[in-house]
Amino acid sequence: MKSLFSSYLRVLAVVLYVHYIGSQFYDPTAEGLAVTVYRVLDPLLVLGLIIVVFYAYQRKRAVDSGPDEGVTREYLEANGGFYFGIALFVGMLWNYIGFQFSNPANSYAWLWTIIDITLPLLFFASSVQLLKSNE
Repeated sequence: MKSLFSSYLRVLAVVLYVHYIGSQFYDPTAEGLAVTVYRVLDPLLVLGLIIVVFYAYQRKRAVDSGPDEGVTREYLEANGGFYFGIALFVGMLWNYIGFQFSNPANSYAWLWTIIDITLPLLFFASSVQLLKSNE
C-alpha cells in the first residue's frame, strides 16, 4: 500500500509543478482554464496531504519512542516533515474552503503560491521516505 501511495504522491507532485509553471504561460491572470484545473487538483492535493501527515505522524511516533540519542537527522526529518505537513494542510484547507465554497477572491494568492511551490517538494520527499520504509 505504501508503494501505491508513494507513486500517487510522485505523480501529484509532477502534475502540480507542471500545471503551476504552465499556467503562468497559458493563463497568467488565473481567471480561466487554470482555475478549472485547480478545482480538480485541490481535492487530490488535500488527499495527498492527508496521506503525508498520516505517515509522517507514524514516523514521528516511531522516532520519539526510540532510544533518546538527542537531535539526530532522523529526528529532524521526522519532526520537520510532520509539522511542515500540518502547516501546509492548514493553509491548504484555509485557502481551499475560501476558494471553493465562498468566493475565489477570498483566498490568498500569496498562500497559493507558497502551497504550489512547496507542496510538490513535500510530496516527493514523503514518497521517497515511504519507499524507504516499505523495503
